[in-house]
Amino acid sequence: MSGDIIDPLNLLYNTSFNLHKVTPLSISGSLSSQANLKSHSSRLTNLLRGDVLRGIRVASETVEDSTSRAGNLKRVEFSAITIPGVNGRDELKSIAAAFIYEKITYSAFLVQKPSQDATQEPGQYSRRIPTRRASARAEQSNFYPLLLTRLPAWLQSRFIDYLVENFDCHVSNLRIPDGFLMEAIEKHLDVFTPSNNAEDDIQPNKNLQIWLEPPLLSKIPEESGLNKQGKLQTLKTIQMTFSKADLPGMMYKGKELRQKQGTEGIDKRGPFELAFSLYTYHHMGILVEKMKVSKAACGEFVIGVTGDGSGKCKFLPARAGLTIADESVIEERRDWGGIISALVDLTS
Repeated sequence: MSGDIIDPLNLLYNTSFNLHKVTPLSISGSLSSQANLKSHSSRLTNLLRGDVLRGIRVASETVEDSTSRAGNLKRVEFSAITIPGVNGRDELKSIAAAFIYEKITYSAFLVQKPSQDATQEPGQYSRRIPTRRASARAEQSNFYPLLLTRLPAWLQSRFIDYLVENFDCHVSNLRIPDGFLMEAIEKHLDVFTPSNNAEDDIQPNKNLQIWLEPPLLSKIPEESGLNKQGKLQTLKTIQMTFSKADLPGMMYKGKELRQKQGTEGIDKRGPFELAFSLYTYHHMGILVEKMKVSKAACGEFVIGVTGDGSGKCKFLPARAGLTIADESVIEERRDWGGIISALVDLTS
């Protein structure tokens, strides 16, 4: 890779990112200003080239092995970018960090929604900074709550330490709550229900894959006072694939089931989950509501949840062919800003 010209937006797609939650960044002015972007690009480049952390030179076999595979660091580039939203709407603001080595380029993204002010007005300082100190440095709070990292472990550790030390923030793994993956699937599939006119029907561009895990069962009797749990030993994971040709029919069936429930129905599941549950119960004898969705892959994203609840996600480029002229599509997806926007919502 030449590394002469890097388009940060291209680094966002078709690769898996670790998901993190970040408290507001404290910095003089806006992080997206050219002066701050240039300053932190230079500082982090010098830090990584010298392999110095908190003033102490660090050397380890892991770092040396990783450096030999990636080559020497050319530079680190911070840049302010805009991430396109669904159907050209709901754009997101981001600070992209590209770590350009001789043989590979790594990346990280700090993301916020347009409704979240990138900086607070002067005088509205982060609660983590004493007022006296903040006043002296004229610091503001830059709110980029979602951090995406595609970095080897040693580089991720150094980058997070850099954020913590220079912006007085806290970075933690983003936990994916139960139900998030199924809700994301519902939002993605919402526009694929067949209409009365087959020529106007929108078809998915990829199959849908879902990974299910069995419930946790107690290994030790409750009277022991210990709450130790483990998965069923006879069943680890079920992987199910729904062809793109079958998905519109499942959405139609699910919405039909919801209509039969009427306004007094207490089942709050979405149309796909209703059809999915009916299918797995009748054909496989599996109660989906008793299982955990641990991973999902479709034409918009691939997202999985690890054992500790943290997540990894791959973002796929927006599908071509859905235009502003598709008013019914826009109306159907008015509350879905895309998977990245949904992840930002999780951080608040």
